[in-house]
Amino acid sequence: MPRSPSPGAPAGVGATVGPVEGQGLLVAALEAVDQAVCVADVTAPDEPLVYVNPAFTRTTGYPAAEALGRNCRFLQDGLDVGDAPARIRALLEAGASGVVTLPNRRADGAVFSNELSLSPLRDAEGRVTHYVAVQRDVTAQAAAERARDVLRAEQAEIADQLQRTLVPASLPQLAGYRTAVRYSPATRPDGSRGEVSGDVYDVLPRPGGGWYAFIGDVSGRGPRAAATTGVLRWALRGAAAGERRPGPLLREVGGVVRDAMDGRFATLALLALPAADGGVDGGVAGEEAPGDEVVVALAGHPRPVLLPAEGPPRLVGRHGSLLGLLPEVVVHEERVALRHGDQLVLYTDGVTEAMDGSRRMLGEEGLLAALDALPPAARRGPGTAGRTADAVLAAVERHTGGSGSDDLTLLVLARDGDG
Repeated sequence: MPRSPSPGAPAGVGATVGPVEGQGLLVAALEAVDQAVCVADVTAPDEPLVYVNPAFTRTTGYPAAEALGRNCRFLQDGLDVGDAPARIRALLEAGASGVVTLPNRRADGAVFSNELSLSPLRDAEGRVTHYVAVQRDVTAQAAAERARDVLRAEQAEIADQLQRTLVPASLPQLAGYRTAVRYSPATRPDGSRGEVSGDVYDVLPRPGGGWYAFIGDVSGRGPRAAATTGVLRWALRGAAAGERRPGPLLREVGGVVRDAMDGRFATLALLALPAADGGVDGGVAGEEAPGDEVVVALAGHPRPVLLPAEGPPRLVGRHGSLLGLLPEVVVHEERVALRHGDQLVLYTDGVTEAMDGSRRMLGEEGLLAALDALPPAARRGPGTAGRTADAVLAAVERHTGGSGSDDLTLLVLARDGDG
């Protein structure tokens, strides 16, 4: 039978059954707090409640007389509680403290989300005799978290759909080349998808034969960055139809999109790939370039890496000015021999600026080291471009511990090795 409240406690509130050490001031304090508190005797059969405070009654609707002597699982009757009972049992058996959230039903039938903080009480010999449970109604918080999760899922879906409009659904088949693309979006600390990025890439036909391949990055994230990225991509597609050289093409596009940048800037790496037939192709400054040379032009973008079929990788290209900041874009063209079996690796700064826990960037040195570690056998044959791209992603993941906070994009172009 329930015992009377301890001396000094207000009549009709708080009750105990059996011995609970340190009543008096301790019980008075428990009865004064706003948090629901109950105590279970884990040495008795079915581990009954032996104390509940007035806040317990306010939270659950059950007065002490209806709660004491019962196992607290009566609050979950008819509810789907998942693995919560098993987690509570594991804490009790281990004599450990912990927090478990599970649904409870009030006396009036209403269901609320209950955050249960459990702590053991030990006797003089160190044996656990009772468990104190502090209960908190977190229904509003749980609803807000569910709404947040739904909103983030919707935002991630919108970001993914928007991102897909900024890049080609697939790259064209390039005779004489193999291609691979990898994109890894930025993530928040909780692992959810960040906002849409300004990364962009494409491969376009080049007037008179050959191809343009480009990769770029517009500053910022979100809808405005996405809109600017779309303008940049389509400006490039339009201008590429009438210009054979990458330098003039970048300068023309820089003038076209400057107003659309709206204070933002963009970086771009543009390659002019020769035709696959091995013939001559329009080169730098109107000269003829051999069919195994690529022309590289950079507008403020990280330098691509030339990964030969054998030998160490190296950075290629000369830095130029950003797009969108200055009225005129300064671009330098550089010829790079791309022989059979060689690869060019284009990337956004999310690769080289990837940071570890000490905020140390991977850098160009880390990228070159990752590519240099690829054995010659991995640089040849079907799938070589994909293996190279995956090796870079793996290096970034190792460096960051899998917690990359920035978007990164890779475009690998491999010259067929059977020529």
